[in-house]
Amino acid sequence: MELEFIDQEISESRLYRSSGNMRQLTGRDVANLTYLNTIALYMMVQDDVQHGYAANYAKQTSQYGGYTTFRTSATDLYMLCFTIANPKSNKITLKNRVASTSFLQNINFDARKHFMFMKKIANGSDRKNEAVSYFFRLEAQLQITDSKYKQYRRFITDWGNLKYSSRQLVVTKILQTMRSIGRGSELLTPMSTMVKYRKYSTEPAYDVPRTSFAQKVAGAAIGAAAGRYAAKKLTKLAKEKPDTVKKAGTGIGAIAGYWAAGRRKKQT
Repeated sequence: MELEFIDQEISESRLYRSSGNMRQLTGRDVANLTYLNTIALYMMVQDDVQHGYAANYAKQTSQYGGYTTFRTSATDLYMLCFTIANPKSNKITLKNRVASTSFLQNINFDARKHFMFMKKIANGSDRKNEAVSYFFRLEAQLQITDSKYKQYRRFITDWGNLKYSSRQLVVTKILQTMRSIGRGSELLTPMSTMVKYRKYSTEPAYDVPRTSFAQKVAGAAIGAAAGRYAAKKLTKLAKEKPDTVKKAGTGIGAIAGYWAAGRRKKQT
């Protein structure tokens, strides 16, 4: 009895505890976090090091047989799914309660499908094609419209074929996004560990070099000086040999023609 009390009353969901019983989250936040946690878990189960943790987390999420009962001792993902499946529950108070409750009531979340998907991740019976189609349905159910989230999904469902730079991008971006709306979430710690041992940095080493402002100004000055010099030569040429300028054309074409004529002359 004592152990049961400790498990159910003290070992609360980290997200539930750190967010002040979710008072800092809106209904939209809950839907976004449910989606991000689900695809992040699928990403982690495909990683050799994180596979065991992810499979066990999915098992803990699905161990109660559904998202019908309020359980703070369950995982963050369970609590998020419970909140969506039971928007009128007086056990959870969300930010902007009326608007959040209304939003969640309009979500057509299939709790059983999500529960079954967790079961498959837990026992390793999930299939890639099944995950792809399920995430499409989950996006529609949770009304996910953010293009970044859809990009994460595309990367994660093609994880085995991704290059290092693409894996680096998706792990760090999901981590940053989850931190911004779900600070304290349980998956943040293993994902941060994943960043470290895979050497995924939030400051990519493959950034495209950028030309400094000073270099741009210097380049523009040199170009302007060259243009003025060419214009003077072109004016002088127009006075001495008008026919040559007419053949070369006007504007930029005239300048190009002038320099080309000069080069041909030197070569001969």
